Amino acid sequence: MIQRILDFLKSIFSSFSKTSSSQQEHEGLPEIEVEEPQDASEMSSSEQNAVEVYDEEEIQGEENYDVLLEETDPPVTPPTPAEPEIILPEPTLPDSTTTQIPDPVIPDPVIPDPVVVDDIEIPVPEPTPTGTTGTPFPTPEPAPGTATGATTSEPTSPPTPTPTPTPVEPVPTTQSQHIARYMWCLDNGHGSKTKGKRSPVFPDGRQLKEYEFNRDIVKRMMVKLDAIGVQYYNVVPEVDVDNFLEGRVYRANIYKSNLPKLFLSIHSNAAPAPYGQWSAPSISGVETWFFKGNAQGKLIAAIFQKHIVAATGWKNRHIKTQSGRQFYVLRHTGMTAVLTENGFYNNQAQCLELLNPAVREKIAQAHVDAIMEIENSVV
Repeated sequence: MIQRILDFLKSIFSSFSKTSSSQQEHEGLPEIEVEEPQDASEMSSSEQNAVEVYDEEEIQGEENYDVLLEETDPPVTPPTPAEPEIILPEPTLPDSTTTQIPDPVIPDPVIPDPVVVDDIEIPVPEPTPTGTTGTPFPTPEPAPGTATGATTSEPTSPPTPTPTPTPVEPVPTTQSQHIARYMWCLDNGHGSKTKGKRSPVFPDGRQLKEYEFNRDIVKRMMVKLDAIGVQYYNVVPEVDVDNFLEGRVYRANIYKSNLPKLFLSIHSNAAPAPYGQWSAPSISGVETWFFKGNAQGKLIAAIFQKHIVAATGWKNRHIKTQSGRQFYVLRHTGMTAVLTENGFYNNQAQCLELLNPAVREKIAQAHVDAIMEIENSVV
């Protein structure tokens, strides 16, 4: 019995010694940290780009060259703010049904007292009737053969009455008939300081510069929209600018309007080719871009594409979008935005058409026709 008690105590003591030695062996070693997945908000910009690049769709073949040139956001510089819109409050007029307007008070004429000089009273002349030159009305001479104060036998003819003019109803104009539904932010792409963006030079010295073409189309559109009564805002009226991407977006986003805003950017396209040389003749036509996932943008882009192709007869390159490498103005505007690419200015045959004023008029009218279809339909 005593032996069993000793064996039991011995086993307990042996177990306690092993536990102590195990703790001493691991004492002083660093703890092992479990790596947690990093949240995207804590990643650097380079790390985020490395993750997002797998979601992008690469552009291959004859796809839009402008997208490749605008895939990188410009350096963040504060854009030149547009002049703030000054809204003057309308004057408050009195309500004729509730406000009593007092009758004007006409004071009695003041007649001066007679002037007395050396005890002789000089009478003051009566007031001259209004409308005379300062002399009393002359007394007419009696007619020959009549006594003084007698009247002639000839009747006096009544004055000829002046006919009352008939009011003419104003003829309603086209502008007064249209009720604007949207505020169109018209964006003419690029500027005179943008590098490239121009065709090779023809033998006769002509050359298409995209910024000039874009502004000419918008200028023609504004004349037509004024006549109809469509509301618009010329985002970049300046010419001496670069791409000015941040400024365009900033101006459109802060512009105040009681109507919902739509952003329309107008361009001409370019195909991959060495600078100063013509592209392959097979690359030509019209395409319209919208921001991926925007159902209204997709519908509006299809309307513009339909009208431009019908007006020019050029190849239909269809409406386009993609998840990555989108146009800056489509990604950063706070409204539905579309971008039209009207022909390729480095396609030699199509460039000749783009230089033709008659073709430019067709392109401008096609944009206006698309705007009117959108204005007059539920979009």
